[in-house]
Amino acid sequence: MSKIILLDTSFMLELFAVPLDSTPERHHAAVALFESAIENSYDIYCTLGVLYEIANHIVDIKNIKVQSQIAEQFKGMVELAWAENIPFTVIPNSSSAEVLAQFAALPEICRKYNESLRQRLSLIDCTIVEVAQKLRSNYRDRERRWPAHIWTSHGELKALEPDRFDHDFF
Repeated sequence: MSKIILLDTSFMLELFAVPLDSTPERHHAAVALFESAIENSYDIYCTLGVLYEIANHIVDIKNIKVQSQIAEQFKGMVELAWAENIPFTVIPNSSSAEVLAQFAALPEICRKYNESLRQRLSLIDCTIVEVAQKLRSNYRDRERRWPAHIWTSHGELKALEPDRFDHDFF
């Protein structure tokens, strides 16, 4: 069975082994999970907000050599994702109008997730939940009853995942 996967910042930090934000054990688990998702042709998505958050973490890496290596890996992955939706699809991924629409939705998202924003969830987290729910609904409208998962180590975000995904770290 195929699945819908949403990538969170915590997962991406582990995937790229960002110093101070990753452990070897979780990095290896993230790589294995990501490779499995690609091999199984899961539909993988990452929000633009998560990409900005990862970029901020990469900028904070103190070791210039490590920073440069990770920045190049990240750049390559994002360019491929943006151009060909491989290994994931960037949401939103089309025009600047769609990006503007995301920002225009801010007041509604704040109202909808008012309580969640007070419970250690960021705006990016709430956006991930919103995207996961919309994708799941869109897939079901097309008769694809695929589960939608959020790969994250953030417990409060994981609790809002549309379909349960049990994993030691994510």
